[in-house]
Amino acid sequence: MTFGREKRLLLGWLALLAPIPLPFNEVLEWPALFAYALAVVYFLHRADRDPERWLPNWVLNLLGLVYLPVLAVDVQVMVRLNRPFTTLLHLILFLVAVKLFAVRREQDKWHLLLAIFFLFLGSMATSSHVTIAPFLIAFLGFALYVLAALSHLHVVAALGGGRGDERAEEGVPPAEPADAGLAGPSGRVSTRRTLVACTLLVVVVAIPLFAAMPRVREPFILGRGGAVGMGRSTGFSDSVDLSLTSAIRSNRAVAMRLQYQRPAENPGELRYKGATYERYDHRNWYRSRYSQALVWDAERTFRLAPGEEVNRATVFLEPLQSSALIVPVETLAVTAETFRTIERDSGGALIWRGLPRRDTLRYEVALAPRPQGFAVSGPDGPPSSLDLTGLTPRMNDLAVELMGEGTLEERVDRLEQALATRYTYTLNFVGRDGESPLEDFLFVYGSGHCEYFASAMVLLLRSQGIPARFVTGFLGAELNPIEGYYVVRQQNAHAWVEAYTPERGWRIYDPTPPDGRPSIAEPSLSLLANQLWDFITFRWDRYVLSYGAEDQQSFFQKVRAHLAQLWSRLRGLRPPPEEGADADQPGAFDSGSAKTEGPGFWRPGNVELALLVVLAGGLAVLVAWWRRPQLTGELAYRRLRRRLRRAGVDAGVTLAPFELERRAGERFSGAASALHRLIALYVRESFAGVELDDGERDVLRASLRSVSEAIKAEGKRPRPAAVAAPASA
Repeated sequence: MTFGREKRLLLGWLALLAPIPLPFNEVLEWPALFAYALAVVYFLHRADRDPERWLPNWVLNLLGLVYLPVLAVDVQVMVRLNRPFTTLLHLILFLVAVKLFAVRREQDKWHLLLAIFFLFLGSMATSSHVTIAPFLIAFLGFALYVLAALSHLHVVAALGGGRGDERAEEGVPPAEPADAGLAGPSGRVSTRRTLVACTLLVVVVAIPLFAAMPRVREPFILGRGGAVGMGRSTGFSDSVDLSLTSAIRSNRAVAMRLQYQRPAENPGELRYKGATYERYDHRNWYRSRYSQALVWDAERTFRLAPGEEVNRATVFLEPLQSSALIVPVETLAVTAETFRTIERDSGGALIWRGLPRRDTLRYEVALAPRPQGFAVSGPDGPPSSLDLTGLTPRMNDLAVELMGEGTLEERVDRLEQALATRYTYTLNFVGRDGESPLEDFLFVYGSGHCEYFASAMVLLLRSQGIPARFVTGFLGAELNPIEGYYVVRQQNAHAWVEAYTPERGWRIYDPTPPDGRPSIAEPSLSLLANQLWDFITFRWDRYVLSYGAEDQQSFFQKVRAHLAQLWSRLRGLRPPPEEGADADQPGAFDSGSAKTEGPGFWRPGNVELALLVVLAGGLAVLVAWWRRPQLTGELAYRRLRRRLRRAGVDAGVTLAPFELERRAGERFSGAASALHRLIALYVRESFAGVELDDGERDVLRASLRSVSEAIKAEGKRPRPAAVAAPASA
């Protein structure tokens, strides 16, 4: 077995693992990865047979010339698709695949390692999901093993007088080392414990380095965005098309999270506004063309309306591939650090026209005690909230029938109630042609989802001269008990109506039947597991993907505050009072915590302190584990004597090893073979000077375990009852 075979196999496996995340990030096509994987698998199969001939340099150069026209076409196509980074990935994949078959000299291996590193760097730079963290740790450990093994094989080959693959150019097979025992089986070095320790040490050191690195506002590389699949999934979108007839699937992806300063009284009725639509064309709803730009004030706050503020909430909005800025319907003002302007459409919905983003958008909202209705004046002309496009005579007659007589407000309430009770809710639209979706809903099928109910009510109200608009957003939220924030999922997406009457003004109406409105899942073990996973992903998004300069400053302030508090306690001094707090109040201390705090232990300051303690404890355990002595024959023999003495066997230092074996074997017959193996290895190491290998150390551990089990079994056996002595005459 040559060292060239070992090195090629290691490089092949490393090249196979490096690009795995790329298709999941949607920056590389699955067929491209599949073709690359086939090439690498074939290389591994060929390298395992260890042939002498590989691609010469002139073939490598020829393949590069052949790839040039392919590269030119690839550049044109990907630039047109706005995916230039994919072209670079295609080039790197080609270089790695071809270079694998052309590795002949020692320096070629290091060139290939550099190309694999850039491939791995592309995988990391385009990844945002939390699962990339375990992949990173696993790849790091394997890469360290590959580097250690390559270095070991290089050194051992030099000591043995061979030069590995460097002699392959002259047709001479690589030489084996003079002492193959240095490398163990197949020339491999045993570095498992050291590599595990080094991997964990790199991870532990990387965490504070990541916290101290300068931050940037946007990622360097952006992926394509959301996946395209079959059918529709529930979720928020800027477009509303009633003609889509495929079955709608549930989608439990997180859309946003909210932390309220004071917990919401009724989370099941929480409603969040995303977009308003006023133009309908028989199938689609379109957003208003008119919008009003808002500029923040000196406090970086966008004022939407005057009113009494009764609560505040911090919103963490996930990327929705939408320009909508989702806010609770009670919002009076929005405070943000990441954007300076937002727009408000004619229906009062907020629009953020920023760059495409893959990180979480954070902002705060001030809340009024009741929903706010906004109506922004547009250009001259009839108001779009009274646009009659899409109405038919049958729909007008139906509106008259359902609304009946009475005041305007009573008629609107009657229409809302009629739609919610006379029609049924469904998510299955298979078999509907979608030619006239709204008329089919009202007069043919009598069933639909929330978009149908809201659309029907808007048009029926307009037929009677009542201004109305179609609104989309989210309804309801579930409380995550781990940290105390509310989770709004894509399946909470909902549509409702805003209508205007002189007495009530703009008011929310929801004609969807109660069984069709988003509901909160019942508490269960699966829900708790889902919320735990949500907690992990939220922390990943919050403190890795969207970790910014302000978070960095806050982190160091909290660390400094906690260290000052710890130092004061160690010196027996009282912690300094918090600024603005009563100096006589016990425990007042400026911890630099954020404005929004979670309940109980999960307040941000406590979380960071707990993380520091866990990191310090983990580092201490790692150092202790790494420095623990390796099991040798002498150490195993000392442990054996100690356990035998506890069991009542005379095992003094001066007792010969084989005499100890005889005495212990008579007492614990079930462990005789284990005693023999252990003492034989001890004698071989101590008196013959032979170093034990990993397999023999495993035998030592198993023998010690067998002796301990025999001692325990002996201790559990019932002792014979003492026989009373005969009475003396």
